[in-house]
Amino acid sequence: MSKTSRRDVLKIGGAAAAGLVVGGVGGWYSSQVFAPAGGAGPRLSGEIPIGILHASPVEVTPEAPAIDMAFEDINNFVQQFNMDVKFVPIKENAEESSTKAVERTQTLIERGCQVIIGPEWSGILQAIMPLVNERKVVVISQSSSSPRLAIAGDYVYRLQPDDTHQAVAIRRITTELGIKAVIVMYGREAYAEGLWRETEPKWKEAGIEIIEALGVDPEKRDFRGELSVLDGKFKEARSKYTKDEIGVFIWANTAASVAAFSNLSDFPDLMSARVFDADAGGLPGYATEVGAKARLTAYAFGPPASPKYIEWSERYKAITGYEKPYFTAVNIYDSIWIGALSVLTAGTYKGDAVAKVVPVVASSYFGVSGWCILNDAGDRKYATYDIMQVVMEGGTPTWKTIGFYDESTDKITWY
Repeated sequence: MSKTSRRDVLKIGGAAAAGLVVGGVGGWYSSQVFAPAGGAGPRLSGEIPIGILHASPVEVTPEAPAIDMAFEDINNFVQQFNMDVKFVPIKENAEESSTKAVERTQTLIERGCQVIIGPEWSGILQAIMPLVNERKVVVISQSSSSPRLAIAGDYVYRLQPDDTHQAVAIRRITTELGIKAVIVMYGREAYAEGLWRETEPKWKEAGIEIIEALGVDPEKRDFRGELSVLDGKFKEARSKYTKDEIGVFIWANTAASVAAFSNLSDFPDLMSARVFDADAGGLPGYATEVGAKARLTAYAFGPPASPKYIEWSERYKAITGYEKPYFTAVNIYDSIWIGALSVLTAGTYKGDAVAKVVPVVASSYFGVSGWCILNDAGDRKYATYDIMQVVMEGGTPTWKTIGFYDESTDKITWY
């Protein structure tokens, strides 16, 4: 990227209120790095390790290029202003295990990480929260959204709006698609169960009948028994509703969802309904794995189509070949940036100092995912979602964006 375009990518929301106009970014951050507030704390220099904690191997593929892009851009930024620092990633993977998540987080802390980016899943994040809060280590999750984890004053920040926002969007999507009754299977873990608890009253308010809500073990990988129950409920409901009026919702972590959708082909009647996933819309490979087996509709956090996002997504596409970046890739890029800028702003690599400035930096940061202002609980304040459908193109199932939901108006723009 050229110097000019790189500055545009790095521009902190054009935020004159924070004094971070483009021409002043370098000088402002240079003064913070080399003269910390009050003159306290060691001067930042050398390598600064930033931890990357993935929840599962399935999350790595879409995010790895975005991680590389973020560290490349951040280090170009600091070099541009002759800062004697270099941010380096240290990567670990929880492998879908809460126990391993705690172990890998401990490893990152022992290797000097005072800022950790991730994990993607709320259940995995919940497992490490006691440790990071005790050790005063900042965590910025790109996609955790369980309302259970919306806690003010802790060391955890999330670049995804919590599920209270998703529930409102789901109600609007459901009603506008003409769904009159729903059958739900959800994982009994922080994200999926939390989403169900938030969405249930929204559906009831809209007059949508809940035929079945079945909680399942999120660590299972064979759901044919559970899907058989849903299949029976679907057949019973057909005496009252058409198949287009019944929505089948399968909510779980990514690995469990893939397994459930793979099992779905054993139930052709159930598969004839409109089947919904939650925030997996656009996940690379997901359409090929499960989309051909069902009329699959999903959504994902959708950044506004700003010039910054368009430029970045074209760059991402050139690297990966993906038509559209998955939302966690977009969010992890901005999460890394917010973490690095917060370290520079704090002027010291200590978690308690960095934690104090994360909300300030985020509030003034307009990234590829849009405005990153956080609410009082440290979660993204405003929600927008892309609504996506799996369609066949040239004999291959692929994601197509069919609508855009804006929470500020509670309206969907259908394409």
